[in-house]
Amino acid sequence: MIKLLSLLLVAVTFTACQAKIEPKKKSTQNPHSEYKGNVSLLVKKGTPVTDGIPNFTWYNEAGKEISFSEFSKGKPVLINFWATWCGPCVRETPDLVELYNDLKTQGAIFIGISVDLGDDAMNLVTEFTDTYKVPYQVVIDFEGELQQAIGDLRGYPTTFYIDKNGKIVKKLLGMQSKKKFAEEFKSIL
Repeated sequence: MIKLLSLLLVAVTFTACQAKIEPKKKSTQNPHSEYKGNVSLLVKKGTPVTDGIPNFTWYNEAGKEISFSEFSKGKPVLINFWATWCGPCVRETPDLVELYNDLKTQGAIFIGISVDLGDDAMNLVTEFTDTYKVPYQVVIDFEGELQQAIGDLRGYPTTFYIDKNGKIVKKLLGMQSKKKFAEEFKSIL
């Protein structure tokens, strides 16, 4: 029994990072002008909802403010909360990129929500997305507002599957394989 509990603890340790709990501080970054390519700071967190994702906003690659509801209307969405400092998040990124490239022609939308904090978050995340060639939208929740609006994020990575009606239909905690991501996504395509 002790061996089983020890193995379970080791498995959890290597598949998810614990959420960083830091006191909220106001960033000096200006969210109204910060975007680089497919990476943007969160502009507005949106209103919390019971069975869906808040209607948060960000800037797209052209610098236009866009909302989650506008961007995802009638489409299946995978939202992945992650961080550049989270080992399991880093390890699953190539699988997410590959799956997105496989599914984008079927209308699939992926959004990465970086939980990196601090004044250097934009540079860290942009460098990361360049290194891993992340093609989908990435929004930096640099003050944790979106995480608070969603609630119940126990660690990273955390992945939400949102159906075409905007409802959360599945939540996965911890690192996943491309196969697992694909299996879960089939149900909302």
